[in-house]
Formats: sequence, structure tokens, C-alpha cells
Amino acid sequence: MYAYGGVTIVNAVPAWLGSAMAIDLRVRVYVDICRPTEICYYQSKLVEYIVKYFMKKYNIPRIKVYISSEIPPSSGLKSSSAVSVALIRCITSRFSIYEPSIPRLAAELSRLAGVSFTGALDDASASYYGGIVFTDNLNMNILKVLDLPKEYTTVLLFHATRNPVDVDRLRRCAYMFRDIFELAYQGEIFRAMTMNGLLIARLLGYNEDIPRKALEKGALAAGVSGNGPTIFAITRRGDEGPIYEYFSLYGYTKVVDVIGVGMYENSY
Repeated sequence: MYAYGGVTIVNAVPAWLGSAMAIDLRVRVYVDICRPTEICYYQSKLVEYIVKYFMKKYNIPRIKVYISSEIPPSSGLKSSSAVSVALIRCITSRFSIYEPSIPRLAAELSRLAGVSFTGALDDASASYYGGIVFTDNLNMNILKVLDLPKEYTTVLLFHATRNPVDVDRLRRCAYMFRDIFELAYQGEIFRAMTMNGLLIARLLGYNEDIPRKALEKGALAAGVSGNGPTIFAITRRGDEGPIYEYFSLYGYTKVVDVIGVGMYENSY
């Protein structure tokens, strides 16, 4: 089973209102039943928590989990959400379990496992549906899912390491992020994305000059994704060259496509 990574439009930590855009970085998950004498190890606390949830609730047998990921961990590109969505889809498919909302379950289990401040419903929803999503993470509501034209692409700079996340500092700025969320919700996606990405860079201590320079070079939006450290830029397809060259001066850089609504289903 596949799930996708994403880049942030509005960080949900400050005001519990989040928005994310799916991109073509994939997580692949496969499960198999453990033999009676076999010891099954799990790759992370999150994976173990999800497996034990299904064992307890649905009495599934012990399983082995195989994960292949193109998303660097702790990069701000939604790796945990992609893993949880792909794993839940895989388990529910393998054992014929009906789950009414895989993104909500992924968010709830991520929060309970302690790998997310809010549950990251926005990230899980983008990973599951594709496109652009808007969510109320406090009340676990998916507010809107929008398709995304294929004319856009994303340039990613895998830069530095993640700085500590000062949740209290972020939440003192909740009013700013509510305004940014409203801007995005009304359709000013790229403007909101840039405002969020630059504000997160400042609040969490990342380099603001790199995304600002990307904007000067023609990016439609740029900033820090998630809680960092990855820096992104959105461009029209074919316009990514100057930004790719500039980002490459600072570290490993990759160009990936955006994922529209419905493209998730077409990946099987």
C-alpha cells in the first residue's frame, strides 16, 4: 500500500487549524503474519502502537511490517502521517476491517503514540486523499479537500537538522496562524503558504534568507515545511531550474510533483 508525503500550507500546532499539500514522496507498506515461534520487531513506537491497536480491537494475529520510505524522518514532510495512513490501509485491507475514516484514525493513534502534537489530521488527510486539505485538528474535522492542478511542482532542500520545537512559543502566535489559515481557506493558498513558512522559520530559528531568495527567483511560495528543517519552493512546471540550482548550493535538493485528489487511488 502507498501513502504520500506533503508540504505545509498552515502549521496546525499554533491554532489547531492546519492545511497541507500532498507531494510525490512515497511510503510503501506491506504486512505479513508472524509465524508462531517468530519474534516480530517494529520499526518505531508509532508502528508498534498501530499494530497493537488492531490486535486488541480486532483480534488480528501478530504481524510483520515492511516499510520502504522515500521521506526522510523528522524532515517536516509528513513521514509519520504517511507511515500511519499506509499501515492502517494495509491492515484494514489484509484483514477485511471496515474503518470509516482512515485519516482520523491515523491522527488519533499518532497523537496517542506521542509522535504528533496535534495528531496531524491535516497531514494524514493529505497523505490519504491527495490534493490540498484543510482540517480542524482540535475537533478532528476534515473541513475541505481541494484538487491541485498538475502544472505545479515542488523543489525541496533537505537542509540541516531539526531545531527544538517550542510549542508554547508557537501557540502564543495562534492569532497570526488563524489569520493565515483563513487566508488559505479563502483561496490565497500560495500567499498563505509563504507567510506560514517564513513565520515558522523565524519562530523555530531556521534560515529565512533561503526561501526569500527563492521567491526572488520566481517561486510562487516558499518557506519551511512542518516544524522543519526542510525548505520548499512551489513553482510552475518548467520554472524550477533556477531555484533547484540555488537550493543545491546549500544541500541535497530534489524536485517532486504535487499529488492531486484521486491520484492516490491511481497508484495501486
